Amino acid sequence: MGLRRWRVFMQLFVVALVFCFLTAFSAYGADKETLDRLEKIIKQQQVQIEAQQNTLEQLQGEVEALKGQTATAKAATDSPAAVTTDNPKGSVKIYGQVNKAALYSNDGDSGNLYLVDNDNSSTRVGLLGSIKPNDRYEVGTRIEVEYQTNPSNLVNQNDKTINDTDFEKRHLDLWVDAKAIGKFSLGWGSTASDGTSEIDLSGTSVVGYSSVGDMAGGQLFYDNNTGSLSVSNIGSVFSNMDGLSRKERIRYDTPSFNGFTGSTSYIADGGGDFAVRYNTKIDALKLAAAAAYANPGSTSSTIDEQLAGSVSVLHDSGFNGTFAMGTRDHKGAGRSDGGYFYQTSVPTVTMRILSAFRWFRIFRSGAQRPTWATGSTSWTEMVRITTTSMPS
Repeated sequence: MGLRRWRVFMQLFVVALVFCFLTAFSAYGADKETLDRLEKIIKQQQVQIEAQQNTLEQLQGEVEALKGQTATAKAATDSPAAVTTDNPKGSVKIYGQVNKAALYSNDGDSGNLYLVDNDNSSTRVGLLGSIKPNDRYEVGTRIEVEYQTNPSNLVNQNDKTINDTDFEKRHLDLWVDAKAIGKFSLGWGSTASDGTSEIDLSGTSVVGYSSVGDMAGGQLFYDNNTGSLSVSNIGSVFSNMDGLSRKERIRYDTPSFNGFTGSTSYIADGGGDFAVRYNTKIDALKLAAAAAYANPGSTSSTIDEQLAGSVSVLHDSGFNGTFAMGTRDHKGAGRSDGGYFYQTSVPTVTMRILSAFRWFRIFRSGAQRPTWATGSTSWTEMVRITTTSMPS
């Protein structure tokens, strides 16, 4: 573009120079033939200048068009879901995932292969919206639903295909985050104790974590003595006692104080909970922990109250360890209290994948109602789960 402008400048200079000569020749009595020839040169230069000017205007138009296309492409890239809002202080994002898996199980008598939706982190879609009027507070909403075909926590030896599913709500939530005093949430969403038994920094919870019933919870036990499958499944006899899950509730979270955050919530049908969380980074170590007390009240006919927590440590090299435990008081006479603990100790993140094999050890125990089950590898113990009471 700079070269073209230089050429235009030079042509203007030539025209001006010719004009000066023409004036000079006229002043000193140049002959008519010379004047005509110079006039012709001037007209030719004017035509060339006009052509160059038209070319410049055309190129400038093309450049502006390219700038507009670049801005549009950048806007689409900056907004993951290509969703925008007219309010400059607002933000709208659509997110989602599809999480399918192949699940193989062996109950000690036969093996089965299932194509499932991984309930460790189900297929879902959601919308996040927020508006920030100023630096002191922010208002937002979260709407999220899941849709699963062949959920991994429901398929079993008798029901290998489960298609009778529908959209299920996960979050229908409104919140106000007042930075100085904390965050208030209202609607269907996580209670204060939700997730406190599932702190895990390994980054491999899609394969396995403390809630062992999510990966293959529908699988039935095989009894060697009777040669038949049990009525109870894995999900019904093992629990990580992870608080009150997601409910219709009102929740409050404190601001963070030196890595500590407190939370409490009240459930619409009665009951409530409170929790404490901690996060920090010390040199090459990252630490996260949580503990919670939960009282489901009238929302549960079997659980009176429970206490649970978890802690996880991750080194920059990938070495990590996780531990979780809990205890539960049951309603009704004649039932003993329940408890569990879960631990992983792995030299690398990828070795955590081996924890998927713990299911086979549970199936091959041969007991319809095992009071404990272990799974291990030749490298290190991967997981141990203990329960002291089983459903009647």
